[in-house]
Amino acid sequence: MANFFSLKQCIYSSTLDKNSIFYCGDEEAKLIGGNVPGDDYTPDRPDLEQGTIITNINNLMNKCVNPIKARWPDVVITSVYRSKSLNKYIGGVDESQHMYGYASDLVSINKHKSHEIFNWVIDQGIDFDQMIWEFPEKGNGINGSWVHISYKSGNNRKKTSLASKSSALHKKYGGVQIGEYQHDIKRAYPEYIMEESENTPPPVSKHPNADQVEPNRGYYYTKKGPRGNVVVKDDDMNIIYTGGMSSGSPDELINEAKNALTT
Repeated sequence: MANFFSLKQCIYSSTLDKNSIFYCGDEEAKLIGGNVPGDDYTPDRPDLEQGTIITNINNLMNKCVNPIKARWPDVVITSVYRSKSLNKYIGGVDESQHMYGYASDLVSINKHKSHEIFNWVIDQGIDFDQMIWEFPEKGNGINGSWVHISYKSGNNRKKTSLASKSSALHKKYGGVQIGEYQHDIKRAYPEYIMEESENTPPPVSKHPNADQVEPNRGYYYTKKGPRGNVVVKDDDMNIIYTGGMSSGSPDELINEAKNALTT
């Protein structure tokens, strides 16, 4: 692990970082906890024991991440370990491999593209359990497309997948689309990416867990607040309205927050 990334970096979460624009807020952070490997351990779940998770992270780094980082020096890890509560909060899939230290999300912060990394791993014959070409329609850079790669010692499937909201991209591949995913793709084909698609999502807001974004206004609402409350935040992540789920529709809540700011 020490080749490029420390354990501290592997358990870091911008969602829980008060200095990050993606910080979830103090109340949500208390509910999520500290994202410490082993905190989810129970006697009937030895796979969540701290030592086991750290071993999994080490294997992942040594077998997959280190070779990628050595070839693509500008690659950074954006997510490795996630506790159950953090994974649920950010909308991760149930039983995500991140919860066991099996998986890492990688992105180039410079000029390299996610399809280059994806195809290089295939061409090099690097052993992995699953690799996903994640949302290539998002483009390049730290907030763009990324590569998810996982490693399970002695149980690697070499499963390759595409994740995309673009139905046009899925159709280009011609396989079976399951939700946002299509499995068993042979390579990442950048020529399949269309400039525009009716299913292309809007630009990512400063609030990564927003259920709705009012374009160019900076008002967000999320249902992930404490005790099921609706929390509306402005562009600078300041909470400007909190109300119960029965307070009204999302649009009504946002309008109420705007009115509160002008009175």
